[in-house]
Amino acid sequence: MIKNKKKKGEITTEQIVLIIVLIVSFAVILFFLIRLNLGKTTDQETCHNSVVTRSSGVLPADSIPLNCKTQYICISKDGSCEEMTSPQIEKAKTQEEVYSILANQMADCWWMFGEGKLDYVKDQLTGNLYCSICSQIAFDNSLDMFENGEIDKKSFYEYLSKTNYSEEESYLEYLTGLNDINVLEQALKQDSKEFGVMPLNKQQYVVMGIINKVGVVAWVGTGVVIGGGIALAVVTAGASIPVSIAIIGGTAIGGTAGYFAGTTFKGESGQEFLRPLLVEANSDKFTALKCTGIKTLG
Repeated sequence: MIKNKKKKGEITTEQIVLIIVLIVSFAVILFFLIRLNLGKTTDQETCHNSVVTRSSGVLPADSIPLNCKTQYICISKDGSCEEMTSPQIEKAKTQEEVYSILANQMADCWWMFGEGKLDYVKDQLTGNLYCSICSQIAFDNSLDMFENGEIDKKSFYEYLSKTNYSEEESYLEYLTGLNDINVLEQALKQDSKEFGVMPLNKQQYVVMGIINKVGVVAWVGTGVVIGGGIALAVVTAGASIPVSIAIIGGTAIGGTAGYFAGTTFKGESGQEFLRPLLVEANSDKFTALKCTGIKTLG
């Protein structure tokens, strides 16, 4: 009986060694699989993780830099791109495919910066609006599916309203807080404003921002343009929570035509946010946002 017990002990030792070898091998394989998977999403996840960490309050905000890079995207029909050097090329053969790329860039931007749930600046705001340029998007000259060489923003927002971001909400609701595009359209018409257009020969920024609590009034004004740039019209109907429509140019009530930029709202973090919007890169319209600082790396 004693000899049998020794043999059983020897077998158990071999099994333990084998299990250890298998665990180590599995860990090594898993490590490389994870590294390969992260290669596709590392910039977005790295940004989001830095936003979460900075907003946690465990360490001083100054000690945790935001690690968020601007993505350079070129939308192309044939896979070529003369507009940018070494961009990420996204192929599109139809208007809807172009809209889908734009919508996903905006949704990624909103997710990376916490969807209004995270205060990633805390008491570091000294100005009114801190912007993040999530993407810079170029349109290749092979895109021939749009009339007059421009994208009608109204058609784009109609696409957002009828396309689901998730089972619970459309892209329109996720990105603007409004669940009915008719509410947005009526609010713009009431003040003689338009959706505007995106010329294909002009690059676009995907921008979102966080507004200083004490600087909200200074930035949005009271129904008039601030420095010839931004005006807001408050909308409560068709929204999950009250939002304000940001208009670039013109005045909030009457006056010359202005153009829809995006919406603002007070997030769960307690801060005011400018939700993701599309605005012409390096333009007067972007300057009109009056970004005090840029919270993304070029």
